[in-house]
Amino acid sequence: MGAVPTDTSRRIGALTALDDGDGPAIALGDAAARHVRLRPDGLQPAFGDAPSGFVPWAQVRAVTPEVPTTWWPHPALGDTLVPVIEGIFGGSSGEISETPTFAVRVTTSDGALVEWRATPHYLSGYRRRDATLATRLVDQLVARSDMRVLLARPDDLLDRLGAIVRRT
Repeated sequence: MGAVPTDTSRRIGALTALDDGDGPAIALGDAAARHVRLRPDGLQPAFGDAPSGFVPWAQVRAVTPEVPTTWWPHPALGDTLVPVIEGIFGGSSGEISETPTFAVRVTTSDGALVEWRATPHYLSGYRRRDATLATRLVDQLVARSDMRVLLARPDDLLDRLGAIVRRT
């Protein structure tokens, strides 16, 4: 079974709840493309449902996701309007030579730096608050081992984060 969200409503910005054959996780990036799985036992880069490595939390010193941001009120708006505007005014050819990705850098306890790439859901990036939420979640998971147990229930974790975002 592939890495599919447990429910399409279980996504907040760059974070998607996963519960598949590889176990529960939060995907950082587009789960259908390149993403980093935040699992209860560690970090795992993947392309769709194909994992390509693993770093246990015990070996993680820092994680720096460079989640792209947009000034559009909703990123889908930018992804829709920019090509239309470029088409009307004769802007770029509209061709993308390469699928855009963003870096997720992992510093391990032995000082090694590993860089994985993640595909954003939107070409224009994410709302700033969504990018900040993803970065803060990752920071807390690195700093507080007791929080990693929350990754075992990704739907519940995103429900909690969604409630926090709605209050702000």
